[in-house]
Amino acid sequence: MTTSRFYDNQLNNFNSPIDMPFVINKNAKKISDKNELINQLRILNLHGVNTPLIKNTNQVKKIKFQRIYYLPVFQQRVLGFFKLVSSNKESWTNTTVLRDKNKGYLKEVSHLQSKREERRVKKEAVRATYALNLDYAVVKIGVTIGAKAWVIYVNPYPKHNSKINALLEKAEEDFIAKWDRVSQNFKKNVVLGADPEFVLQDKNGNLILASTYLPKRGMVGCDYIWTNRDRTQLPLAELRPAPANDVRKLVINLYKSMLLGTKKISNRELKWLAGAMPIKGYPLGGHIHFSNLWLNSFLLRALDNYLTLTITLLEDKNGIARRPKYGFLGDYRLKSHNGFEYRTLPSWLVSPTITKGVLALAKLIAENYFYLYQNPLKDVNIQIAYYTGNKEVLRPIVKELWQELKQLKDFSLYEKYLIPLENLIEKGFTWDETKDIRRLWLLPPFGR
Repeated sequence: MTTSRFYDNQLNNFNSPIDMPFVINKNAKKISDKNELINQLRILNLHGVNTPLIKNTNQVKKIKFQRIYYLPVFQQRVLGFFKLVSSNKESWTNTTVLRDKNKGYLKEVSHLQSKREERRVKKEAVRATYALNLDYAVVKIGVTIGAKAWVIYVNPYPKHNSKINALLEKAEEDFIAKWDRVSQNFKKNVVLGADPEFVLQDKNGNLILASTYLPKRGMVGCDYIWTNRDRTQLPLAELRPAPANDVRKLVINLYKSMLLGTKKISNRELKWLAGAMPIKGYPLGGHIHFSNLWLNSFLLRALDNYLTLTITLLEDKNGIARRPKYGFLGDYRLKSHNGFEYRTLPSWLVSPTITKGVLALAKLIAENYFYLYQNPLKDVNIQIAYYTGNKEVLRPIVKELWQELKQLKDFSLYEKYLIPLENLIEKGFTWDETKDIRRLWLLPPFGR
């Protein structure tokens, strides 16, 4: 399968996405020796993908796999399952990591051993493909006892069999056709939603369970993560404002949900904390929901580069500990509203200025990603800077990204929200996760 260029002209007109230089699998690299494979696994480890590579070494764990699969992946889709049929079990060591010890053949299967195994294998395959900045690949995954999935190798130049090649070629053709159709008839009517999280803290610095005051469901409720193996003990509070196609309206809806929260959380002495991890061991997310928008890897990369890198410059140092288990690049989840949520961001509820800026920037990117061509995160060094919170490396990168954003015609629509956000970045502002967010939001007892 060849790399396909479907937009190959330089950017001459910011009104015409047809001229954008998008290339499928532009960053594909052939793995030709053990060192290159070790480097691939190291990159995957950086993103939190489960591999046999022992962290911070060149050594590979010796693992007995119960089953081995080859999964053709195109962007967010797993196109099929191909099981390696062999009489032997595979044991991986540092000396055998590059070659298949199994003598066998690939058999297409309609489903895996269990739904849990299938879910985990698919998730790791898609995540690994995206982490390597690929649009398609064949991902080799081993499964151990307990349905744990291990990414063994990601091959962006598949030559396995005619069926796999046919699946990938068809997926590529379909994607290009849809890209042409969507980009030339794109309607800027993206609907935004959100479910940012916060935690409650008493005067002694202890976490107070959100479930003490809030129900599971509703405009303000509890996230479904539980603690102490007790599903009734829910530590994280979550706002669920009504979605809107207008940023101002969404912020108003968000504020209404916060006001409702002040009525339900009767103890006014408790702090409301947001950010990445204001209380150790409790990472927070600022998930943004998108509807009327086609999910694809070019969109996710735009959100990673233009939105997430921007917010990283404002983060408290606690944000580093949240990654890569949470906050990994390209994290998304399909939703029942025929849209998806972008899950990489921490909780941006820390202030109204940051909240408005984040939502406006998300809207701007979602409705203009066809015109945005920078991808600094293709560079492993920039990926490392993100996961380690190295703001000095990221600052000039973000400045260049914003220079491009300002050239968009739609930038002026959100300027009143975006310029204050940019000013915070230029001042080197860092949010303080120990501060009660109710004060800046003028919520009771600090206002209203």
